[in-house]
Amino acid sequence: MRLMRFGYPHYQVSKGLVDDLFDSFLYNDTHACYCNQPATNVFETETEFRLELAVPGVKKEQVSLNFKDDVLTVKAEAEKTDETKTNSDGYLRKEFRTYNFEKQFNVPETVNAENITARFENGILYVTLPKKEKQAEKAPVAINIQ
Repeated sequence: MRLMRFGYPHYQVSKGLVDDLFDSFLYNDTHACYCNQPATNVFETETEFRLELAVPGVKKEQVSLNFKDDVLTVKAEAEKTDETKTNSDGYLRKEFRTYNFEKQFNVPETVNAENITARFENGILYVTLPKKEKQAEKAPVAINIQ
């Protein structure tokens, strides 16, 4: 049973398997990602969920996190690079790219939304979602019948 579900609101469908195959031979872009989604690691312990999103080339100020209706949204708006500047820098080929993305996670109700924390370190965004403390089950109450 998956407790966290992933949403891809801006998922782009690939052109086709044959086109992708030829593009990879012609342009040597076998590692290009058509969906513009960061790689994500998800961990679960007894007390929390932890997310690690790889966002190289993106600054901390460009990332925003929102939590609403049990959905955690991670969004980044990277600065667009100027192609004329790239050519004047002496590059013959430039494969490093920054891109905008938005990724959503359906979070279970057991997460304590007020205590979600995040930190950004070395191109990786770490998000900690603590779980609510389990309440002890109450003993059944006897009801008198009159």
